[in-house]
Amino acid sequence: MTALNATATADPALRRAAITFSLWMVFWIPVILWGYGPQNFLWLCNIAQFLVLYSLWTGNRLLLSSQAGTVVMVGIFWTPDFLLGAISGGAWGSFTAYMFNPENPLLARATSLYHIFLPVLIVWALHRVGYDRRAPLLQTALAVVVLPATWLLTEAERNINWLTEPMGIEQVWMPDPAFVLLMMFLYPLLLFWPGHGLVLLVRRILARCGLPPVK
Repeated sequence: MTALNATATADPALRRAAITFSLWMVFWIPVILWGYGPQNFLWLCNIAQFLVLYSLWTGNRLLLSSQAGTVVMVGIFWTPDFLLGAISGGAWGSFTAYMFNPENPLLARATSLYHIFLPVLIVWALHRVGYDRRAPLLQTALAVVVLPATWLLTEAERNINWLTEPMGIEQVWMPDPAFVLLMMFLYPLLLFWPGHGLVLLVRRILARCGLPPVK
């Protein structure tokens, strides 16, 4: 057993988080299969949930850290967009428009509320196990694999990972393969690296508030 595995096993808080998140995943997976189908699992933020689950059980610092950029940045944009839409009675922006589409099953839509709590969970977990600064590189490598797979394996009208309608705007500017290649650069530039920078900033703020990282 590695030191990190031992940490995950010995830390009661991490163990409780792993159990709770496992119960969430047991509920979430069949709901998504029923409501949206298996293609939906290729969203990078959905892949992040599986990797976070594995990391909570194993204490894999690098893998957990690698998902911070996606989880935190998506949560920052998703949450206010959804709340404004909920308050105004309809979609506020394209980011969460699907949440107000009655053609999507209500229960399936409700599961997307994980975008609110998952950033908090991952920042807290990284506070326990430590942050690995190689994380953005691993997250970029994952996107280089997932984005072409998304283009090849999913229906274009589903707009998985925004490859056909980024932010609700139809992609008509270049051939699809070229746009997928462009997105391989834009995701790290606009999402992953800023997200990781924000996580590091939060860790510094917590330390100055008298809550230094456990690791």
